Amino acid sequence: MPNIKSYSVAGALLLVLLFAAPLGGVAAESLKQLDTRADGSRILNLIVHANARDLPAVTFSDIDGNRLSLEKFRGRVVALHFWAIWCYPCRAELPTVDALQGELGGADFTFVPLSVDRDGAKLVSQYYADNNIVNLPVYIDDGMNAARALLINGIPYTILIDREGREFARILGDRDWSTPEVAALMRKLIQ
Repeated sequence: MPNIKSYSVAGALLLVLLFAAPLGGVAAESLKQLDTRADGSRILNLIVHANARDLPAVTFSDIDGNRLSLEKFRGRVVALHFWAIWCYPCRAELPTVDALQGELGGADFTFVPLSVDRDGAKLVSQYYADNNIVNLPVYIDDGMNAARALLINGIPYTILIDREGREFARILGDRDWSTPEVAALMRKLIQ
């Protein structure tokens, strides 16, 4: 006859399986497969978490100085993208971020380009105007508080966030977000 302890372990395992996060182990492996080309190379080289992670509450400013949080974007898949004008790879990458936002941005997906520039929204706005960045809003990480809270250790750096506001993957370094492969992968992540 099984003892109480074996029922407790079996019950706990059943609860874990029933209430596992949508991006749990199998889903995380599936995301890695989606991110892998036939030759074994990676498209975005996602660092996929076995389980989606809650994020600390962070705030940042919009172009008018209004304080915002990630709650504003709940219900959409978010690419929280840390960058700066002084960062050469960021400057090379931002037009491709803008292109993908123009193609996919809307009710189901958005880039939140969070500049860590100390000189603020005026500098970023001018940079957007000078470089024909037309699909991205201006957001500023004042004092790099969001970057610190989210353990960002370099830029460019992108955190992918699910519709419930949980982090499911990270991308370190710059990418060409304007390729058809990246757009196809992002469409699958948005679904």
